[in-house]
Amino acid sequence: MPHTSPMLEKLGFLTVIDLPRVGLIGGYLILNQTGRPIEFHCTIPLKPNRTQEILYGNTLAPFLYGEQIAKTLLIRSKIPVTYVFTNTAAVLAVHEHIGTPVFYVFETGKKQISPEQPVREEKNAEQSSAELLPLFPEFPASKSTLEISEELNASLKSFGIENVHLQLSSNDEKEQRRIPEVPGLNFEDWQEVKIGNRFLAVPVVNEAEHQLWVDNIKRLSRTIDFAEPFTRIYLAIEETQRAA
Repeated sequence: MPHTSPMLEKLGFLTVIDLPRVGLIGGYLILNQTGRPIEFHCTIPLKPNRTQEILYGNTLAPFLYGEQIAKTLLIRSKIPVTYVFTNTAAVLAVHEHIGTPVFYVFETGKKQISPEQPVREEKNAEQSSAELLPLFPEFPASKSTLEISEELNASLKSFGIENVHLQLSSNDEKEQRRIPEVPGLNFEDWQEVKIGNRFLAVPVVNEAEHQLWVDNIKRLSRTIDFAEPFTRIYLAIEETQRAA
């Protein structure tokens, strides 16, 4: 049976979180087609040095996020995946270094998770500041949004995040769906498509392959919400930082 068989499909979800005073941390979660976790990796915090900042200039983000963090996570993984999904635009730079198609998941125009109260009063200031970071760091907290289910809400409570409420975003949906501009990346290589209640940017290699990927993602969307796994990654990284 070929690797692309629906019964053997594995999906990778990769994001990078920028924690103040800590640095950039990448997380990579592999799920089967029903959404169950198979493998998880996260990187140690990474901070660019001054020489890198000078030499790379405004192309530093795709170098750090795509080549240094995302590529490292994908190489470290022992399980090949059918597709890689990211909600961090600069991660798309890894597309040139791997043979697996990378899709961008838009996180705007949905509902926002917003804690009403501090989660745990006994936490120190540094832990609390990390806790209140946007789940999706590409967008301001007022714009980053996520549609959640009752199951996800219960999962959040198991991590100590209680009393969450949902807020509707009033920003223009069409404008929000644009991929954030990242110097050094040609976003004409991706085409925006609506799949279920999500918008994704799918690579355009050739028309036939592009349509095949879109059809496969539509089928997978019946069992997986492509945005939800990034919340799991964020919470898992938060736990590793808390335990460190």
